Amino acid sequence: MANPLKVVAFAGSLRKESINRLLLRSVISMVPEDLAISELDIQDIPLFNQDVEDEDPPRSVVTFKESIQSADGLLIITPEYNWGMPAVTKNLIDWASRRNTAPGNVLLNKPVSIMSIAGGVTSVGALARRQLRDVIVYPRAIPMPSGDVGLSGGLSNFDGNGNLVNEAAREAVAQNLNAFAGWINRLAP
Repeated sequence: MANPLKVVAFAGSLRKESINRLLLRSVISMVPEDLAISELDIQDIPLFNQDVEDEDPPRSVVTFKESIQSADGLLIITPEYNWGMPAVTKNLIDWASRRNTAPGNVLLNKPVSIMSIAGGVTSVGALARRQLRDVIVYPRAIPMPSGDVGLSGGLSNFDGNGNLVNEAAREAVAQNLNAFAGWINRLAP
């Protein structure tokens, strides 16, 4: 088999045990053979500030951007707060898209897959996912046209060890990952 496609991922939450980070860990454990997914370290990424960018961007930002640049694709798992994308997710997109910070706009032509999980029984993060899609298109990232994963039910989807056990959720994730591999290959130069 050929080398797996390299995908980097982040959950737009700084909480160690957020349900979106639990989803990311489950996604990584479910990855098919043709993908390799690694979680990006976002803990030390500061709020975007052009003064900081102009002076000397933090090493955490440069490392974050270099990781995205070297990957074949980007998976973003975003919470939904107050019917929208949280500041953490938006801040990471802002830094990733900056042309003036090395290595430049790393979202340019980057295949992207989007997922979200909500704590309630009716929300599936649809508004946050739509906002995220709108925001990443401007710096010319290329989100999959369909197949986003939006889950409700929060922790009820996981067992006591943080494993995704809800069968419908597992199937949605598996379908997304297979479609994402196809999307990356379709866009490959």
